[in-house]
Amino acid sequence: MPVEKRYSKRYPMDGEVYIRYRKQRLLPAKAVNCSMQGIYLRTESLTMLTGSLVELELFRGGRQWSIMGVVTHTQQDGVGVMFWKPQAELYESVIAEASDLRRVAAVPQPTPVDVHP
Repeated sequence: MPVEKRYSKRYPMDGEVYIRYRKQRLLPAKAVNCSMQGIYLRTESLTMLTGSLVELELFRGGRQWSIMGVVTHTQQDGVGVMFWKPQAELYESVIAEASDLRRVAAVPQPTPVDVHP
């Protein structure tokens, strides 16, 4: 069983993230989850080496983010990126959104009433 290396819980995250890798143009990815120390991104046909420096650009919590990080692992469908500096404000916005989604899911939906006999 692998040892968990992060100090904060991962929360689901949804949204577009653009990766700048080796001074190339921005490459699209989709956020899957985020902790204060890093993020997992779903990518298509993108190969990156572990240890590579990347810059991530995204819009979240009403602002534009530009975050430097290092690729910590790669898989066929995505990459894990560790932020150079913990991103407390980004993490808090992800937690707030996840909490809002849980609250909406927990609200009982009204049962439809058939008004026609």
